Parts: sequence; C-alpha cells; structure tokens
Amino acid sequence: MAWAAENKLVNGLGDNKFGPNNYVTREQAALILFNYLKRDYTLTVSDELLNKAPDKASVSSWALEAMKWATGAALMRGDANGALRPRYSATRAEIATIFKRFIEIKDDLEANKPDTPLGCDHVWETTETKRVNVFSEDVEDWVLIKDINPMTICNGCGLDIYQWYVDNRDNYKTVADATTALSLLGDETGCPAGHVALNNFHDLDQVIPIIETKTYAAELPVIKKCTLCGTTKPWSIDDISNRNIWIEHTKEVVVREAWDEELYIDEDSEKFDEYGNATFVPAGSLIDTIHHPRYINNEVEYLENINTDEKIHVTVSSCKHPRFECTNPSSYKLYCVNCPIVQPSTDELFQ
Repeated sequence: MAWAAENKLVNGLGDNKFGPNNYVTREQAALILFNYLKRDYTLTVSDELLNKAPDKASVSSWALEAMKWATGAALMRGDANGALRPRYSATRAEIATIFKRFIEIKDDLEANKPDTPLGCDHVWETTETKRVNVFSEDVEDWVLIKDINPMTICNGCGLDIYQWYVDNRDNYKTVADATTALSLLGDETGCPAGHVALNNFHDLDQVIPIIETKTYAAELPVIKKCTLCGTTKPWSIDDISNRNIWIEHTKEVVVREAWDEELYIDEDSEKFDEYGNATFVPAGSLIDTIHHPRYINNEVEYLENINTDEKIHVTVSSCKHPRFECTNPSSYKLYCVNCPIVQPSTDELFQ
C-alpha cells in the first residue's frame, strides 16, 4: 500500500481513508494500470470507443482519462450490450483477462519505446497546426455598404427612406405604423414630397441589417513534440460545444458611429406649424436633421477554458460581403455579390 501510494498509483478514498479491504471497481483497476504505465511511456488517449458505450455517463470524473485509454487500448471491452460497468467490482476472471492484455500492451510499448531517458519531464511545443471551424451561429448582423444606389431617396428632401425604417423599427410595431409616422414627419419638416416620392439619383453609404450564419474558425495544434526527448503526441481539444467548460469572450465591432443626416428641399415650398401658419422655405434650404444611432456587432474574439485557462482565438471565416448591388430595381433590395445574403424589405424589418 505504501509503495502504491508513494508511486501515485492510488490516492485513497479521501478523508484519510485508504479502504484496503474494499473491492476494486473496473474503473479503479483501469486507473491503477494507467498510472503505472504513464510513468514510463507516452500513452495514446482517445474517447472514440468510450463514447460508444451506453453507460459512459457512469464513469467517474477522476477515472475518465484512464477509461478513455483502457477502452482505446482494448484493455477493457464492454459486455454483450457494449456496457462497460465502470463502477462494478471486477471479478477474478476479469482481472486475469485485464492483466493478460495489460502485459501485452506493456511489451508492445517497450518494444516501440524511443531511445530517450525515462521519466522525462516533457516540455511540449506545437509542431503542426490545422485550421478548424470551431462553431457556427445564426445572428442578426449589421453591414456597412458604401457608394450604393439604394433607390430609396426622397426626391423632395434627400432623406434615405429605407435607412429611416431601419433606424426606427424598434419604435413602431408594424410597417403601417412606421409609414404613417414617416408621412407625418414629412409634413412636419416641410418636405415638399411628404417623404413618399423616391428616386435613385444619389450614391451613398448605408447600414443595413441582415440575418446570416457566422462560422468561427481557429488555427489549432494537432501534433505536439517534447523539446527534451523528441517524443510526439497528437493534441486533442475538449468538446468546444460544452459551454460549461468553454466561455465565449466577445468584442464590440462598430459598424457605423452615430451620425446626422441633413435634409434639404429641392424646390420652393412652405413649412406649416401646428396652427397651420405657413412659412416660405426657398429651394436648397435645410429643413431638418435626422439623427441616426450607432450600430454595433458583438463577435466572438476567443474561447477560454475555465479549467485550464487555455484560450482559443477565433476569426470569422464566413462571407465578408465586399459589395452589395441592386440586381432587381423593382424590389429596391440589395444583394451581396458573393453569397445569398439579401437586404430585408421594409415589411420584413417589422416582423
């Protein structure tokens, strides 16, 4: 018992108890043999076979790595139904079979052992990396499109009508409510066209919302090598989808800061106050200023493992939307030239 504890093959049961007369479970046997071998050999740990066991959830957390190794090395096989029964006591026949296979594994490891010092305190460095798609998510995004001809410019005052709908979609429940408010705004500001007549004689920058799938990719290590003894091993990452382990850290990406859009009339007009009194407004005069909000996106910058503090920095590998074009003038919609993303209609904005 003292030798096993000193060589860290067993750790006891906690509360200063060793349990010398307790039966040994199958997962305890796997851990003891795993601890014994890993002192002198580099072991391959894979969860491929363990994941196929119907009772894999029964494996204790402290025995998980050992059970991955034991199943991958065929030290332990499931019963007729594939169950591993990790917390069941091992029979004498099972122990005999396990030790027979253990000796075969040890002999094979010794035969293929590299000519390096025993007990190397490995210092690993990455020797091979691979770009991996870490995860994807469907999000509402904002895109700044420059120098486009949106066909939604009021020819009375120059207001970008579509942009006004985008800016105010949180202020109205339906597109009908927003349209009514837009018409009233046209009367209040003195727009001679009432904010309803459109043309496409203006090229301008515009911020539009889109729904897209963002794919985050990262350059991850796949092979590591010890700088002291030259031993190599495959590098594997824990399940990224487990949000109990990997925490997303996001960064704020400003698509466009807040800005003011100056509106002008193109012809002589009159502006009316709340009492119906008219004020003459000459063509080319400033009639109002529309304030636009600041648009932001939150993008995942890196994932952090709460157990190891390991960080995986990720980048967006999906379409960057280099240019939008109005390929169907009758719909007023803009389409990305590289992917199926399309600008939503005013009706879709309020759904």
